[in-house]
Amino acid sequence: MQLFVFSTLILYIAGFSLIALYHITKKEPLETLSKSAILIGLIFHTIALSIRTYESGHAPMLAMYETLLFYSWSTVFVSAVVIFRYKERFTELITIPVAILAVIFAQTNETPAKPLTLILKTRWFETHVIASFAAYALFTLSFAGAVLYLIYDLKNPISEIKKDFQDIANRSVLWGFFFFSASMFAGAVWAYLAWGTYWLWEPKVIWSFIVWFYYAGAMHAYYVKEWRGKGLAIATIVGFFVVLFTYLGVSLLMKSSHSF
Repeated sequence: MQLFVFSTLILYIAGFSLIALYHITKKEPLETLSKSAILIGLIFHTIALSIRTYESGHAPMLAMYETLLFYSWSTVFVSAVVIFRYKERFTELITIPVAILAVIFAQTNETPAKPLTLILKTRWFETHVIASFAAYALFTLSFAGAVLYLIYDLKNPISEIKKDFQDIANRSVLWGFFFFSASMFAGAVWAYLAWGTYWLWEPKVIWSFIVWFYYAGAMHAYYVKEWRGKGLAIATIVGFFVVLFTYLGVSLLMKSSHSF
């Protein structure tokens, strides 16, 4: 498995480097090579996660090592959708480095594969985690779109391309909120099956609700004229760091049933 993870990391770094050079030199072969490197890296990443699933007997989402690899995979997957479906090659300048950092951080926290405990042996747990990381990946994409929107707004306030980044950010928030809501629902059902209650007064659950409430507010802010543009972009960027703290900060710094 480690061979595939290492190969994945090299390919992602190569893909990022090539697309960065493409934007500098505008040489078409670099764009094609970058796309190929990212796609092959995603395939290798998928193989690595499949091996981990076979070794552990469950989807790779138990320890920090597994969730970081899964978050990285999810982030590159949504980036690949943007690359191949919408032919957009700027947001990956932010999303791919985030995925690379996640893989590197995962390698520093590698743990042996182990089976699920009895309390986790339910499809609701897997649904909860998969939906969570789908949302995290989309919130990462929305972060990239918002950052690029602000950059282009500073360079040229009347630029049309910044509207594309705004659209990417807004659509990603919408779909991210959908998946995060599904995650919250599945998590509540899992909590009831595990502990006999739909709600636990613990840091991870409370901060997850904060994330949900924050992005619900961000979506409503879209319909407030004064918040459109810079205000909403800044709120989207802040939201990404709220997500990061909820995912890593709470789990590492606070005692919780979700602690790694």
